[in-house]
Amino acid sequence: MSTTIAVQISSWYGSNRYNQQQLNQQTSNAKQVLEQYLSSQERLLVTAANVLTADFGFLRAVATSDMQTINSVLHNHSERIQADMMLLTDMSGNVTVSSQMGEGLTEKLTKDSVQRLIENPAKSFFATVGEHVYQLILLPVKAPHVIAYSVIGFEIEQDTVKELKSLTGLDISFYQGDTHLLSSTFRMTSYKAFHDALQAQSSPWLFIDRPAFLTEKIELRSANNAPVFVLLISSLKPLYKQYDEIVFHNTLLAIIAAIIASILSIVFAKTLTVPLSKLGQLAEYYAKGDYLKNIELRGGEEILNLQKSFREMGWQIKQREDEISYQATHDILTGLMNSHTLQKQLQNYLKPNQELLLVAFNIHNFRQINDRLGSDIANACLRMISARLKSIKTVDIQLAARMEGVEFFVILSPLSGHSPNQVVEMFLTELENDFVVLDLNIKLDLNAGITLYPEHGVHSSKMLRRTSIALDAARNGKQRIHYYETGEDEAHLQRISMIESLRKVLLEGGKGELFLVYQPKLSINDKQYIKTEALIRWRREDNTFISPEVFVNLAEEASLIVDLTNWVVRGVLEQVRQWHSDGLFIGAAINVSAQDLASSHFETFISETCAGVGVSPSYITIEITERDIMHDEASVVMSLRSLSRMGFVIAIDDYGIGQSSLSKLKGLPVDEIKLDKSFIMHLDESPKDQLIVKSTIELAHGLGFEVVAEGVENEASLEILKQYHCDQLQGYYFSKPIAAEAVSEWHKDHVENNTITGSVGYDQRG
Repeated sequence: MSTTIAVQISSWYGSNRYNQQQLNQQTSNAKQVLEQYLSSQERLLVTAANVLTADFGFLRAVATSDMQTINSVLHNHSERIQADMMLLTDMSGNVTVSSQMGEGLTEKLTKDSVQRLIENPAKSFFATVGEHVYQLILLPVKAPHVIAYSVIGFEIEQDTVKELKSLTGLDISFYQGDTHLLSSTFRMTSYKAFHDALQAQSSPWLFIDRPAFLTEKIELRSANNAPVFVLLISSLKPLYKQYDEIVFHNTLLAIIAAIIASILSIVFAKTLTVPLSKLGQLAEYYAKGDYLKNIELRGGEEILNLQKSFREMGWQIKQREDEISYQATHDILTGLMNSHTLQKQLQNYLKPNQELLLVAFNIHNFRQINDRLGSDIANACLRMISARLKSIKTVDIQLAARMEGVEFFVILSPLSGHSPNQVVEMFLTELENDFVVLDLNIKLDLNAGITLYPEHGVHSSKMLRRTSIALDAARNGKQRIHYYETGEDEAHLQRISMIESLRKVLLEGGKGELFLVYQPKLSINDKQYIKTEALIRWRREDNTFISPEVFVNLAEEASLIVDLTNWVVRGVLEQVRQWHSDGLFIGAAINVSAQDLASSHFETFISETCAGVGVSPSYITIEITERDIMHDEASVVMSLRSLSRMGFVIAIDDYGIGQSSLSKLKGLPVDEIKLDKSFIMHLDESPKDQLIVKSTIELAHGLGFEVVAEGVENEASLEILKQYHCDQLQGYYFSKPIAAEAVSEWHKDHVENNTITGSVGYDQRG
């Protein structure tokens, strides 16, 4: 009997040790499955992020701060890959644009989290937002240097945890600190309470309370300051149940039961070890992308169910990867090749010893179709263009792709006996034939940019860029067809380089390159009343002078105009304060754009800057052109009224060459209008200009406006303006734009010495 007991005890001890090893192996396999699952998710994130940051249209939109296109690309891309978070940050990690599914979440995503992502690009991190867990990855946006960062993330949801449980056979919980985030068993707000609840559960046996669970903690790479952990929970109850049954049978059957139990334990161990080992091998195949690999297993119901779960996981991952691969290479709406794929495959079509026509075209009247008929009709038109591109037989289309928005790209083969222009005309004519959508006949107006291979280049990136440049020229010049011309590429790259230089200069506070000059404005009725107009200038480090018309227009295109205007406002107010400190109570006019007035921060910024510097708004004139008023009339008028109530003087610049009229201006909060210099420079020689100027001054005075004439260049024009009772004068006849330091000397020579009187000639010193 003692031998039987000794054998039984030895059997129990060996079996317990062996099964403990199997539990550890099961936990290790579960850990490997979890890590491989998260690694697979990371590769999906990297694939999606690479697609986004390589998108040509997206790069160009980010480089030029085209918010509408950026929002559209982020929205479309997030819908394609079903991302839960997609956003764009600037170089400092500040979120600038987010997709709809990222809204609200990005406000809670800490800047430290974004900075950690920036420091570790292309690596997935886990972050908690509220009580939600996200797997995030960041990639830089390069054009060609880093200009922004894109962040894409998927949420680790309750369904994901349940799926992991089915894959590993273990219960899983995510937690951070004392916050219990997700659980496949039951979830408690406090992780400590959850852990204590696990520890409190036991499996009693005779006089002993045995622990009910075996746990293992895994730390995940976290973007938050506090790390995120995964707890693997293995129930010990099945093992205890087996032990209790063995004890019961051994008690009844003694030595025979002990022998049978030993044999059964060995058999059971083998049936568990071999299948788990094979499932580990299957997980390795899945990690390598071989999702169709199958391994035959023999075992109990749990093993077979686990194998079934593994195969289902492999199939689902393969389906998801296939779908993402298709979405990554095709435009979802039209089914055409997308711009990312086009950039990768275009070079394969540019073969030596052949000629090709590369055509980029866009729908000129698409906005009207979308606004008047709705997005459903507009999208139907895009799909029908795709269908027509696939059905055209009159020309040979080798490749067709949708670039972005309403821009498409095709490669045409030359036709014998036809010139390139005839081939393009045939193609566009057939493409422009009326579309019938819901019984509506829709006519499309197309602009097309053309490059010829190999005449205009042999490299795909250069040809794609030059074709896009030709399309921009066609669109801006309102041409149906525009062929790329030598030098346009260089001009385009120069513009981008200049935009980046201007952006850098503004970030560095002007960097000694930007400076202000001031052109005096004189009052006819009050010779002591002097104003100036502040004008910005840019002289680069290499001493190259950039025309204001050039870089101001570039600033507007690249959404830098608000930063540029803010720089001017600070400089002008500081200078006006300095003049006042010197006893010269001179005012200044600042030119602003529609983008400035549309900014929600502009009114607050200029009023707070005035208060901080100590300059009364009454000394500052806000000048805006007619064109900018018409840009967004309702918004601009509201902003002008607000500025007028603050005490700023409001002036309409370049009056007479825009679309406004005095009847419209009477409803605006305007204090003065500036007659465009085209009416003034030859006033003494043009009776028509005299009639226009005289009538405009009389009507403006009748409406209570003061009138400023800019472009006064001779005494004869001055005398005419005096006769017409013009209020203020500005022009080279009095002074060119001069440095701020020269304004006080000019004031002393021309005002304090009272040299501006009657019809006496004015000094023209610059």
